[in-house]
Amino acid sequence: MLLNNQKRLKIQEIVKKISSDKEVSLQERIYVEKYAKQSTTISLWLKKAKSIRRHGLQSEDTINGLIQSLGIDGLDRDNHFKRNKDDISEWFGGSPEWIKRS
Repeated sequence: MLLNNQKRLKIQEIVKKISSDKEVSLQERIYVEKYAKQSTTISLWLKKAKSIRRHGLQSEDTINGLIQSLGIDGLDRDNHFKRNKDDISEWFGGSPEWIKRS
């Protein structure tokens, strides 16, 4: 999906507000979610923003930084992979498409 520059900048502005835990209107949230459903790139931006809001920006040279940069829900203990209970393919289900194919 191609976005014009104005839409991309608007989405990035909203995502930045989310990551810095600033107030985001319902209309802005719906706007971003609409495009996140259509674009894996925008979906990744949104996942990273949510992670940064919850856990702060993680150092890129740590495993938490890697998890955050890939947009994987793994920083919360509840979301950690449990090898005796979880299916690895389902655990990576929320990750970007290229990871699921690996």
